[in-house]
Amino acid sequence: MYEEIRRILGGSEFSVVERFDLPGRGARFASIPQFLFSSPVGRYLEKQATQDGWDGPLWAHQALALEKLGVGENVVVSSGTASGKSLIFRSLAFHKTFLQPDCRVLVFYPLKALAADQVKGWKEMARALKLDGEVIGRIDGSVPYRERDDILNRSRIVVMTPDVCHAWMMSHLSSPVIGNFLKTLSMVVMDEAHTLEGVFGSNFAFLLRRLRAARNLQDGKRPSPLQFVATSATIENPGEHLQRLTGSQFAVVDHQVDGARQHERIVAHIACELGEETLIARALQERLLESDREGGFITFRDSRMGVEGLAMGREDHSELELEQLLRNTDVLPYRAGYDPEDRKVIEQRLKSGNLRGVVSTSALELGIDIPHLRVGLNLGVPSTRKAYRQRLGRVGRNGPAAFVVISPENAFSGYGTSFLEYHEMSVEPSYLYLDNRFMHFAHGRCLSEELEAIGTSAATPSNVDWPEGFKDMHAMARSGGNRAPEFDAVAALGGDTPHYGYPLRNVCELSFGIKRGANADSFGEVNQIQALRECYPGATYFHLTKPYEVAAWHTSSFDSFIRVKPTHPGRSTRPRIRTWTNASVSPGDILGGHLIRGQNGFLGECQMQITEKVEGYVDGRTGIYLSYQSLQGKNPNMRARSRNFRTSGIVLCIEAEWFKEISLRRAFSDRLREVILREYSIAPQDIGSAASNIAVRSQNGGGLRSGCIAIYDETYGSLRLTERVYLEFEQLLTRLAAAVVQDPREGEEGLESLIRRVSEEVCGFSDSTDNSQPLVLPPAGYMQVFTPGSRVCYQEAGQMATDVEIIQPTIMNGELMYQVRCPRKPGQEPVKMWTSASKLEPSAIADAWDYANWNAETEEYEEPEEDGTEEDATLS
Repeated sequence: MYEEIRRILGGSEFSVVERFDLPGRGARFASIPQFLFSSPVGRYLEKQATQDGWDGPLWAHQALALEKLGVGENVVVSSGTASGKSLIFRSLAFHKTFLQPDCRVLVFYPLKALAADQVKGWKEMARALKLDGEVIGRIDGSVPYRERDDILNRSRIVVMTPDVCHAWMMSHLSSPVIGNFLKTLSMVVMDEAHTLEGVFGSNFAFLLRRLRAARNLQDGKRPSPLQFVATSATIENPGEHLQRLTGSQFAVVDHQVDGARQHERIVAHIACELGEETLIARALQERLLESDREGGFITFRDSRMGVEGLAMGREDHSELELEQLLRNTDVLPYRAGYDPEDRKVIEQRLKSGNLRGVVSTSALELGIDIPHLRVGLNLGVPSTRKAYRQRLGRVGRNGPAAFVVISPENAFSGYGTSFLEYHEMSVEPSYLYLDNRFMHFAHGRCLSEELEAIGTSAATPSNVDWPEGFKDMHAMARSGGNRAPEFDAVAALGGDTPHYGYPLRNVCELSFGIKRGANADSFGEVNQIQALRECYPGATYFHLTKPYEVAAWHTSSFDSFIRVKPTHPGRSTRPRIRTWTNASVSPGDILGGHLIRGQNGFLGECQMQITEKVEGYVDGRTGIYLSYQSLQGKNPNMRARSRNFRTSGIVLCIEAEWFKEISLRRAFSDRLREVILREYSIAPQDIGSAASNIAVRSQNGGGLRSGCIAIYDETYGSLRLTERVYLEFEQLLTRLAAAVVQDPREGEEGLESLIRRVSEEVCGFSDSTDNSQPLVLPPAGYMQVFTPGSRVCYQEAGQMATDVEIIQPTIMNGELMYQVRCPRKPGQEPVKMWTSASKLEPSAIADAWDYANWNAETEEYEEPEEDGTEEDATLS
């Protein structure tokens, strides 16, 4: 395959915009640290070097890292892909196992597939050291409960995913087996540590602290220090990131001392028209499949549904049984959400070379060792440079290789760089946000359960470096705590089993299994964000290239799943999603004092509430829009579904006629979001934007309906990814102007002029603490309100939420108020009352409420601005 891709890149059949070669290099060696010879590990490393024909026993960075670990330091190894990082922590773990009879090692891998793959390497090294294979144990979600205690009891080195540690082990601390494991825990390994960022990483930081607290409280004795080892090829400022993640100091061994050998690789950019990436990728895949059978290819695409379609090619798999498809086709899809057994079959075929190609989301970015891959294809520019480095590192492990980006011609030049300059840039910082108050509450609930299981004080353990504010939240979250009303919904989600109700990869979001029926086993999984875009009622959902139609959503406290049924392969749909943004620029809701204002508007970073509601879908064959309102009469399962979440973001309001044109304002917000994603290498699913249906509340109440855009975090509670948008807004406008010039698009006439006027307007804004003037339209203007008859959620301080019915809105003393109908005891008439708009939120029942524009002077209603977007399912 390598020779074929070389011929393709040297020919004229495809438009090669840019190509550069990454030369191979020889290895640099160093001696084995002497302390390892006090166990059989030192001799094993010497023998291994002889068998492999190396010129020396260890690569330079391996030896340096082991030296530092040998004197008790915590170490993060940030060297290149395929640079032998696993050998470092395996050597130390086995050394400890030989010298310390009771020592236990906990090894975290971020994914089940990676954990299962890496266990094989652990066991191979154990056999070479003449250790019983049971010294290594693996516990993840696919291991039955009945086997876990036995594994934890007998194994000295235990491989886990963070998810099973959080959901299972930390929820069973009263078990003597788990207590003994924690008492003897000496070392924690974190492989692929660059994945420990964002929501997952921030949750993991709390898990580690809870784990340390539980270990410290065993038997009431002061334990020996816990040693940490972390590895990744792609972390900027690795020492600083690991310190925030764990609360401990780290020594850094990075690429500057990387001694691993590397094979030469070709890197290229093939141009295509926007939207034609799939056609080019499919043509390249077909050429590679027609070539010799040496090596394989991997194609990356950041869309779960796109992966399914590209793997399907021109073949119709609808009549094949899944077992036939998995074992007999040359190219298969791979993504998160598959059944573990299905993933295992794909991985085994890849490693054996029996599968010639795989189309994957980021799920195969990590270190699953597939040495024979010779060609990597990527549709579009990877969303982050971390992802780019990881994907590039999947090819060329045992020979020369090529990596090709398929994207429009100006994919790099449109942002002021060449592909080579992009390649040479450092990776972006890893985001950790440890101030998310909803995350604090969730982990406070979990910690309370853990302390009770251990039988110790309810106070927050003092010998752990907790993030600021966590102790107060823990006091609120524990039983009998004085919980604020805004946490009622979060508390209900956790229920009596917070470790299961609060998964590490979400913040207060539901997860759904994919089933054919209530009594069937799940064959896939999606979270709430993905479900709204991929598995809405009536959607076409693909699993291993087989098409299904979403028949219904079923939600309950014990089992939430989405029911699907087989459908024909030609069926396709796109969701119509409407977004409402409620922002608040009252003093208590402005973050970090981030507010500047001028005569015609303001720019601020503030608290927000976002409602995303899928209202119907577009039939891909006919182009006809089918609303749930029209579908529900024939099928009651065809109901609108929504997601409500509190977050933060930036809101820009300019009260000028030139900023009120909705199509231009939407183009402005969409293109600005694109620049933000590229500039800060943020994953597309983590940032949202809106240009209509925006209400802004200030100290004076009211709403603002026109002249606004919002850019916000998609994470419940916010990771404050948009803070930099406020701090660097003028620089972003400069980049946006350049991007629009380089990449003009149909329907965006006038956008360049709009950007220039926005820049001029914002340059006139200044800091101000004067909130005496309203930042909203006068009472005569329209504002966003719940429509009469809507059923919404009412929350009073110290009380549980109640569903109430909207009768009418009004303005009292400058504040938006509602008359509502409140339920009473069964058999009694509802009572009417007036309440502040601040105490009302959308109900969880999506079709029970709606918004409209309302004029306080005339009391007239009008339909809100159309904000439906026909979205393809693009979340990975």
